[in-house]
This record gives sequence, C-alpha cells and structure tokens, in this order.
Amino acid sequence: MEFSSIGADDSLGEAKSRLNGKDVLVVWGQEKILGILTEEHLEKEGNCGQVCELDILVDPDPVKASMWKPKYIIVTEDDEPVLVSHGP
Repeated sequence: MEFSSIGADDSLGEAKSRLNGKDVLVVWGQEKILGILTEEHLEKEGNCGQVCELDILVDPDPVKASMWKPKYIIVTEDDEPVLVSHGP
C-alpha cells in the first residue's frame, strides 16, 4: 500500500491533502504509531488522532498477527514505517 505519515493533532483537512494519491496515512502520536487513516475516516469529525483506525499491529510476529487479525499491519525499520498492509 502507498502511504504517508501525519500527526495525531493534525486536522482532517491536512489529512485530506496528504492522502491524495496514497492508500492510507500512518498516524503518529508523540513517539509511537497510533493508527491508520483512510478516505472513510475523513467523513468523521475531530482530528487525526481522534478518528483514526486503531485496529493495527506494529511489527507483529506471524503467530500474533494470525491470532489478533488486525485490520492493518505496519512494518517498521529503525522505528519508521516502511510497509503497510491489510491484516490476515
């Protein structure tokens, strides 16, 4: 999936402009990844951190991912996201 990043406190207007041409936005809290934003989240009210999808796992092992069945899996390298995919 094509993705970009955005801060939890950023507005949905900012998210809309960053999402242009991307599949999802990775939403960051102060130092950790909080969730994922898609087009459908932009219809809600609030900021990015309030409306993002929280059903994610970051760097899970395959067993954990198959047990939890998250909507999205995020793989990081040096604490930066490098791959976002749908969960199992």
